[in-house]
Amino acid sequence: MIKQWKAGTGKLILIVTLFSLISACGFHLRGIQDVSEDKKLVILTPGNTDNQLLRSLRRNMKFNGITEAANANYQIRLSNFRYKRRAATISSSADVDEYEILVEVSMLILDRQGQPLTQNIKIQRDRIYTYDKDAAAASSEQEELLRGELYDSIAQTILRRYLASNNTQQ
Repeated sequence: MIKQWKAGTGKLILIVTLFSLISACGFHLRGIQDVSEDKKLVILTPGNTDNQLLRSLRRNMKFNGITEAANANYQIRLSNFRYKRRAATISSSADVDEYEILVEVSMLILDRQGQPLTQNIKIQRDRIYTYDKDAAAASSEQEELLRGELYDSIAQTILRRYLASNNTQQ
């Protein structure tokens, strides 16, 4: 019993020491941003934005301690959302070999009075993937996976742009 307790205590000390060293070197989990107190509350106006992109953005906001609130000092206004899929390459037999998917959204950051703090910012991401007509289900899954990655990338960019904006009008 005592040997098990000593072994468990030794492991615990090792883990605590390891985490202390990692945090001391400035390690941060990927995606974590430094958020000032005045930007921890925001109004999010989604416009015509896809629900999957909104979920990704809200998940990133929550992960970074940012909450939606009606009395916030800042507003993120999203507009002009567009998702487009087109044939990128066609084989000699007129079959599609590759598709390109493009996701685009515009954002504007406003202060409490509705005055723009930034110009309209257009964020765009695209990917090309191979399409196999004999494995259409797998290609469809690949497209869904890429779409999720594009949405996550755009959500992180929106958040970084928001946190980097300065309120010079107050």
